[in-house]
Amino acid sequence: MIFEFNFNPIKHNPIKAKQYAQYFTNIKIATFMVDMLNNINFNKQKILKILDAGAGEGILGIQAVIKCIEMGYKNIHITFYEIDEEMIPLIQRHLDDLKKLVSDKSVKLNIKIISADFVLSRPNEKYNVIIINPPYFKYSVKESQYSNATSDLFKGNPNIYASFMAVCIASLAKEGTLVSITPRSFTNGLYFKGFRKFIYDNVNFEHIHIFKSRDKVFKDSQVLQECIICKVVKTLQKDKIIISSSNSDIDLEDSEYNSYNNNLIIDKSNDLRMLHIPETKKDFEILIRANLLKSTFEQSGYFISTGPVVEHRVREFIIEGKFKVDKQYVPLIRPHNIRFMQVDLDINERKDAYFLYDNNSIKHLLKNKTYILLKRFSTKDEKKRLIAAVLSAEYLDSSYIGVGNKLNYIGIKNDELSSKEAVGLSAVFNSKFMDDYFRCFSGNTQVNASEIRIMKFPGRETVKQIGIELKDKEITQKNIDYVVMKNLFKDER
Repeated sequence: MIFEFNFNPIKHNPIKAKQYAQYFTNIKIATFMVDMLNNINFNKQKILKILDAGAGEGILGIQAVIKCIEMGYKNIHITFYEIDEEMIPLIQRHLDDLKKLVSDKSVKLNIKIISADFVLSRPNEKYNVIIINPPYFKYSVKESQYSNATSDLFKGNPNIYASFMAVCIASLAKEGTLVSITPRSFTNGLYFKGFRKFIYDNVNFEHIHIFKSRDKVFKDSQVLQECIICKVVKTLQKDKIIISSSNSDIDLEDSEYNSYNNNLIIDKSNDLRMLHIPETKKDFEILIRANLLKSTFEQSGYFISTGPVVEHRVREFIIEGKFKVDKQYVPLIRPHNIRFMQVDLDINERKDAYFLYDNNSIKHLLKNKTYILLKRFSTKDEKKRLIAAVLSAEYLDSSYIGVGNKLNYIGIKNDELSSKEAVGLSAVFNSKFMDDYFRCFSGNTQVNASEIRIMKFPGRETVKQIGIELKDKEITQKNIDYVVMKNLFKDER
């Protein structure tokens, strides 16, 4: 920037964070975000309207004003929304400093500060530039005042940050630009399906920046979210979308930039229409290769469901302790029982448990068949998101089994998994390629069934062949990766 504006960093306040979901933008991120405004398309002779919703100390809005002045805009109206009344004097002081800074620039600056809840008050004017770091919290659909606040814009109420984004998009003027920093979670999953549709129907993505680290962007606030910065514009979708990436805010200046065809970034092959975000060129090549697969998981004939035992609801049926064979009980399989490619109930851990088997509890159990069990959550110590194991029907001398809801179970529709197909299916999930592919569209440590169903996937014959070949090999990661890649892309050899 031609002229600098100094902000004194505000320390994270846990009480305010809980009350207002208040996570402040630092100067490096703010500068990066306003630099995305370089090519806004607006007549410099007209009034440029800027909005900073959820302003905090006003760093984003003020930096946006400075950027626009440097680009030649002389008549600027800036509106700040901030619900925390204690922040208003700080915004005002910063604005007084801004006025002095630009006093000799022949700039007409009109300022409005609104102390109100942005989503509930909803502005009734249009803006050319909107820049936001919205609050982040979930709320009860039944009890919260926010539950119906955006019902006219999109179906579902996934999170307050999505509601902020939706109101901002609705407040954009024609050819207007929105730049936001939010969690990545809206880009995938069933929960945000209606919100994604609203975005695609109203604006188009021009630039997405992804932070590879989950814990460094808002490190002072102890936020463990994979964050992205998005620039969307109210114009026709361009053929290309810019994807940039950095590890955190520290190395933003060294970000890697790539430009990709939008039809590979926005998956239009199903009604979830998830947003794929490759962090590197290598990730993009993985997306291209995945699209060579002719089927999806569901189209190949497989099903995936969440384990039916919701432990906090059925405590009366659960006995903690190492499982012993007993006609009155069946094993309860939990995430710690999932090992590399196989289920292990003989690990003598304090986490082991078993489940009462009678007429009252049977509705919570599964018939003992061969399944693939897939972890729904990965821990911070696990390097992979997809962790699968074979549960063979012969492994247990039991008619039923208990599978906890922190696991997904996988099988074949109207059929049963053979041992060779089960090994092949588990190997596909445990392969490095499939894990890397999954990471291209999922920013969560959670593995949702809705996402697995639409993943590009090999057909059953290929899965069986992988299982056959692995039967004669030592089950190692190296052998799995070799056999899976050999069969998934055999036409490339």
